[in-house]
Amino acid sequence: MSTRGARWAAATCGVLAPLTLLGLGAAAPGQEAQAAQQGPAAPETRSCTEVAADDPRVGPWAGPSRALAATGVLEAQDLLRRRGVTPGAGVVVAVVDSGIADAARLPAAPGVAAYGQGGAVVDPHGTIVAGLVAAPPRPGGGGAVGVAPGARLVDVRVLDAFSPQEGQAGPLAVRVAEGLEHVLAEVRRAGGGEPAVDVVNVSMAVPPEPRIDAAVEALWREGVVVVAESGDRPVDESDPLPDDLAVATPGEDAATQVHPAGAGSDGEEPGRHVLAVGAVASPDGSGGPADELLRSSAIDVAAPTAGGVSIGLNGGSCGVDSVSTSWAAAQVTGVVALLMSAYPDDTPAQVLDRLVSTADGRADVRSPLRGAGVVRADEALARGLAVRPDAAAPGAEAEPATAPAAEPDLLAGIRDDAVWWGVLGGGALLLALVLRPVLARRDPA
Repeated sequence: MSTRGARWAAATCGVLAPLTLLGLGAAAPGQEAQAAQQGPAAPETRSCTEVAADDPRVGPWAGPSRALAATGVLEAQDLLRRRGVTPGAGVVVAVVDSGIADAARLPAAPGVAAYGQGGAVVDPHGTIVAGLVAAPPRPGGGGAVGVAPGARLVDVRVLDAFSPQEGQAGPLAVRVAEGLEHVLAEVRRAGGGEPAVDVVNVSMAVPPEPRIDAAVEALWREGVVVVAESGDRPVDESDPLPDDLAVATPGEDAATQVHPAGAGSDGEEPGRHVLAVGAVASPDGSGGPADELLRSSAIDVAAPTAGGVSIGLNGGSCGVDSVSTSWAAAQVTGVVALLMSAYPDDTPAQVLDRLVSTADGRADVRSPLRGAGVVRADEALARGLAVRPDAAAPGAEAEPATAPAAEPDLLAGIRDDAVWWGVLGGGALLLALVLRPVLARRDPA
């Protein structure tokens, strides 16, 4: 059994503990998918971005997660549970963000050091992202919250707030690099076997930084999948992205300006080893606020976000009502964890292949907003055999192929003789045809 498989077995036995802490439990198989098709319920709590740490919990969000229903996550979760597998069990996800609030009580990965903790979490972004990835279901059959509730999280806090006040750290490329390097150090500290971290979520978009690219590539070679948002259009001066991306332009391609999503997009070796995620507006995957999202050739897949459910700073469930590549990347990170719990021996290349080849678009003709299309977790889970068996393992070096030796041609000599006899015979016949009129005129008769 692989290390990830061993983690899965241990996690399956112990997964009820965090659910009991939160008073949450799973809905009956099939109930959520059916409820989600009935449309959104009237919200009973505020948007996750508006919930403060000291706000009282007013009860769980009542409506189903339409974002999860639109990507086939509910069906995939039901399928795994029927197999006796908790979605995400045995998988460790590092969340590089603004920190995960203690009140969320999301399960932490044992034995893996967190990073940058200190003081209360003030920006809900990281908590919302973590909830979309791995929050357990709501109580009383309230429905799913996170895509992979069996996953364990590593809090990699690299900023205080995306719009920092005086004395607070904001989003900087160098801090993202430091967070990724911390994850890499933890992976290498774990030694052989499966890495200590399986997936890294970076729901952030920063300018290019060589240290980010190097860390992403090193993590890939260690067997770790890095999932990153493709980028929302910058709206204020606190955004670290270049000012020229604030307004959409014809033929826009932000791939080389937005990292980590664009890492490796310069066309140079070793190429792209990051899963870049775009967002779409409606839960059915159609439409999209094109002017609010950056167009990028780096986008691999997309996900809807409005109508989702997550966890706020006060630990209660809340609604995700905005369209953002940050939330989309979190959802897809959860799908990656879900797939890894089902296929623990897959390489990063195989995991990405499952996602891209089963998205609802075309992998060979990618959209600058949707990539290969909206992810379909149920299809990616069910079509395991559709994945190319030759998908390369991380760090595998290509071996030059040797042409097979030519087999001896036993008839080569005979064929050569036949060719020459044919040439001589044809020449003689042609000569006879040419000389025949001449000889006929010399006939004494």
